[in-house]
Amino acid sequence: MKAGIIIIISLCAVGILSASPGTAVDSNSDGQADQWYEMTGGQIEKVSMDRNFDTVIDYNVEYDLGHRKLYEEMDFNHDGQMDDFYYFEEGKLVRQEIDSNFDGAVDVWVYLDGMYILKYEMDSDFDGNIDLVKDYEQ
Repeated sequence: MKAGIIIIISLCAVGILSASPGTAVDSNSDGQADQWYEMTGGQIEKVSMDRNFDTVIDYNVEYDLGHRKLYEEMDFNHDGQMDDFYYFEEGKLVRQEIDSNFDGAVDVWVYLDGMYILKYEMDSDFDGNIDLVKDYEQ
């Protein structure tokens, strides 16, 4: 069983890595592309996906030349607007921004050192001003 899974994963990786710039993939064979790969110099630079197969991109990830994540965003509630944003430095997660009420404006900022929360800020009444701060470094 493990060998079969490894073969499937390997074949998927080969398909992704051999994709040319702007390659579109129909992963569920419904006749609609749902994954897009942008390549530079033979390496994946950006991946976009329609994870719920409604023809709207709801996930993007960008990579540096070392294939480390630079930026990631997703439409968590599938309403057509990205609402979770992740920022990386040298492949390490350093900040997450969240639109928690899905109104198109970020209202939670989480500062991280990888998986450890250093600090968060929140606009809890959604008026555009930060009104709650918790700093774990102090």
